[in-house]
Amino acid sequence: MNSKEYETVDNPSVNESKKDKHRLFVAVPLPDELKLAIGEWSRKLRAAQPFRKWTETADLHVTLQFLGDTEPERIEALKSALAASAGRIQPFRLTLEGAGVFGRSEQPRVLWAGIGGEPESLRLLQRAVVEATAPLGFQAEARPYSPHLTIARSYAGSASFSLPELLGDGDSAGSDPQPAWRADEIVLYRTHMHRRPMYEAAARFALG
Repeated sequence: MNSKEYETVDNPSVNESKKDKHRLFVAVPLPDELKLAIGEWSRKLRAAQPFRKWTETADLHVTLQFLGDTEPERIEALKSALAASAGRIQPFRLTLEGAGVFGRSEQPRVLWAGIGGEPESLRLLQRAVVEATAPLGFQAEARPYSPHLTIARSYAGSASFSLPELLGDGDSAGSDPQPAWRADEIVLYRTHMHRRPMYEAAARFALG
């Protein structure tokens, strides 16, 4: 995200209008106990895996659709559309399944955790959200949907990156809980740039 988007340049009225907008996205949340387990796992990695930015534990989520800067007067219609889309899909099971990266394998841009369990149900939910928001002017990304949890960004190590075992893989998991949960809601999140945590739950919608 561009940290300069709220700077005043030549036209203060245009910038004030942008400030009034809400930067939104839709996601599947994680239960608090799983967030805490992932947060502890990622903290153990930090000394050996020097990324510039690690996702706040409270901010972990599985994105369904990025909506972007949205005028407040559009939000009620958006909430109605999301409630309808959530009602079309029954709750389902998700798991963490392997770690991976985006970018060069030796110096990646993003470290992520993969999503397993019932991925087809997750894809059906993502399509339902996209279809419900399209009539309101929100566009889906052109690239194929690739569900994941973003763990860290911008590898800064001098040595080549080595992919770690994911929470729950091998013997390193110890007594950690099984990385699985029941997806039974979607959340409309608002982004607050430069805050920690960054994401605020603006509305929740039960599946089914």
